[in-house]
Amino acid sequence: MCLGGMFSIYGADSKGPVRQPADKALVGRWKLQGDFHDSTKNKNHGINHSVIFARTGAGVAARFDGKTAYIEIPDCELLNPGTNDFSIAVWVNCDPSVMGTPGDIVNKYDPELRNGINLNLSASSPGYSSSSDVRNLQFGIDNAVEGEWIDCGRPWKNNTLISTLLVYRGQLYTGIAAATDPKDACHMFRYAGGEKWIDCGRVGNDLKTPSVYSVLVHKGEFYVGTGVWDWEQVWTGNSGPTHVYRFEGGTHWHDCGQFGSGYRILSLASYDGNLYASDDKGFQFRYDGDNNWKLCGDVNKDVPQKNKKIYSLSVWGGKLFGGSSITAHRFEGEARWDTVALFDAKVINQIHTLEGYQGKLFAGTWPLGKVVMYEADNRWKDCGNMGIDTVKQQINEINDLTVYNGKLYAGALPKGEVWRYDGDKKWTRIEQLVESSDWDPGKLVSWNRVPCMTVFQGKLFAGTSTCHGRADVEPKSAAGKVFSWEAGKSVSYDDDLGTGWKHIVAARKGPHLNLYVDGRLASSSSEFDPAKYDLKNKKPLLIGFGAKSYFAGSMRDLRLYNRALSEEEILAVSRN
Repeated sequence: MCLGGMFSIYGADSKGPVRQPADKALVGRWKLQGDFHDSTKNKNHGINHSVIFARTGAGVAARFDGKTAYIEIPDCELLNPGTNDFSIAVWVNCDPSVMGTPGDIVNKYDPELRNGINLNLSASSPGYSSSSDVRNLQFGIDNAVEGEWIDCGRPWKNNTLISTLLVYRGQLYTGIAAATDPKDACHMFRYAGGEKWIDCGRVGNDLKTPSVYSVLVHKGEFYVGTGVWDWEQVWTGNSGPTHVYRFEGGTHWHDCGQFGSGYRILSLASYDGNLYASDDKGFQFRYDGDNNWKLCGDVNKDVPQKNKKIYSLSVWGGKLFGGSSITAHRFEGEARWDTVALFDAKVINQIHTLEGYQGKLFAGTWPLGKVVMYEADNRWKDCGNMGIDTVKQQINEINDLTVYNGKLYAGALPKGEVWRYDGDKKWTRIEQLVESSDWDPGKLVSWNRVPCMTVFQGKLFAGTSTCHGRADVEPKSAAGKVFSWEAGKSVSYDDDLGTGWKHIVAARKGPHLNLYVDGRLASSSSEFDPAKYDLKNKKPLLIGFGAKSYFAGSMRDLRLYNRALSEEEILAVSRN
């Protein structure tokens, strides 16, 4: 049963007709304390997909396993707010350990139309590294609306490679790959708005180590793995050894120790309560405290070609995965890594990034610019290519994959482009962020990258670079800059939501989106034209699943209102 038209009747704000009491504005209420029924007269009952009920400190609640469990509410007119205001209120309790991609709370979104609502958890995904173990909150709407790319500046004047982008405690940080003076290299910077960046100091004192390479937030701490981005410099052996550092605020970095025999910490991952690192010699390590790194595997011994390494780590489906050269691997504990992919080297011989999207694990590769999706061990689905066509050789590389406001985006070499995945094998080019006056597909020095992307303040941020990332006294292109962009309208809570029961309200109120956490306004979007966002699609309302992945944790008392609640009403609901 679905009673239509209620949004258009009751979607008035405080300047219009007198609003009805909050309980009368309920479109649906799913208490999730023993059944999946809608307790309002609208009777939009849920269809269960593997969700169970468990007793918690707050009583009985729906338990989502982060792998397959979700609730489906069939589509009806009542669940489509159109251009009117609405509010979503829900209690969530996230699982403490990272065992998969952060998941969705509520989703009513059509990816083909790029229309609908996304409310999900996210953890800053910094280029080659896995997701952090923080739980940022993102709320977005879209109706195939695209904004303009904004130049957010160059953190260091002669750096040409933005190596990482990471959100930590409400701030955006980036690292650089090189500088003309070695003392200026390997620095982290904090974004201060506009085109301004604040120097957070050099990470480590070894002048032979010029690059911030990998970054991650783990158990509330900000970790950085250093190295050398320029692979030709690595080949000469003129590089410092691998180290991981922990941020102590200001410009201070604590050395957590050197380990292995490599020159680069390629990737970091937070998995099941532990911090893992991979180096450029094919070894993986677990951090057990300062100067205490335990060897957790060597992928070289399990592949037909030597000198392989794990470029990218990702946690998905309860396991830690690693993307290598022609292979992909899954960690089975201690020092065991099972090979789950062996690709044709002519098609895939480097896996540079791994990301969860729509509950699946995706990999971005070189040299065809191909993205593949994991279906089962040694079975990966071809999800298409992107980049440029060349006659002599393929030179397309996917350096990063990031989910933003319902869609999957890719950063690609050789032309410094951002692409959007539109299903099956279709990729749409969004923008070329770097233009080279001397562009030539046969000249590697003219190639450009988008090596890292993340979501901050409701926007997609992307870093740019040249191919090698070598310092340049006077950079002549946009390489070494950060750019931001909006798809639809989005707002984010950029601090850690944490564990324990939290009350969340996501509201559309006139020309703004608002996020409330435990009754307090946490974030508000910039102004938009409500008429451009007519949110009508035929997709079901999903609880615990969506564009990101499956939610891991507990949930109770989900309410959907046909208007924006006042702050007093939100505070009252959060105390129930």
